[in-house]
Amino acid sequence: MSRSPQHVLVTRPQGQQQALVAALTEAGFVVSQQSALCIEPLVLSVAERNLLLNLDQYHAVFFVSANAARLALQALDELWPQWPVGVHWLAVGPATAEVLSAAGMPAELPRTGFDSEAVLGLDCLRDLPGKRVLICSGEGGRELFAETLQRRGAEVDVLRLYQRICNAGFVWPADPVDMVLVTSLQGWHCIAGKVPASCRVVVPSVRIAESIGAAHPVTVAASARDQDMLAAVVTSTA
Repeated sequence: MSRSPQHVLVTRPQGQQQALVAALTEAGFVVSQQSALCIEPLVLSVAERNLLLNLDQYHAVFFVSANAARLALQALDELWPQWPVGVHWLAVGPATAEVLSAAGMPAELPRTGFDSEAVLGLDCLRDLPGKRVLICSGEGGRELFAETLQRRGAEVDVLRLYQRICNAGFVWPADPVDMVLVTSLQGWHCIAGKVPASCRVVVPSVRIAESIGAAHPVTVAASARDQDMLAAVVTSTA
């Protein structure tokens, strides 16, 4: 007798889940979607806009997420008709790199890892005395990247472009959920109290898995990319 399709809940923010939902559905899963987090753009101050006006003075600009890349590009579009040369445009992973590349920024990214630690291993960030680096991010991110660059001698500026807040309208599905996909630690904290103990949690990093601990069965995907999250789901059902 054939087994019923597994029910998977995707919790990515609104507008970022369509491709993953489509891939899971095509693979034979029953898919629900509920955003754990809402992304709210921040209004830039005069000082923050000046950071963007001086973009050509930076050795490197690091975009910590696809959201940071999209919002930075929107702000930069009004200020720079063409991108300055000689700047290293750094992406945390392929999704962020795709946003930058589509706008004509030749993004550099680590071959594996797709996190701040991996980006710190790029050659352009090894010798930094006297160089400036701009970090485009959201509020509440980790300070590891900036602190490491400063220890390496860089002058670091941080541009906060958005805040992530828990989705007040998040409702756990009435039908039993076999797996929930969580792509950030903050997103997990927003929904942790609503996830049944038997539900498997699929995450893109060991750091998030360690935070969840033994409270739930956990599968760690290779990254937050659609294909890696899908592969982790498929592996968990094999």
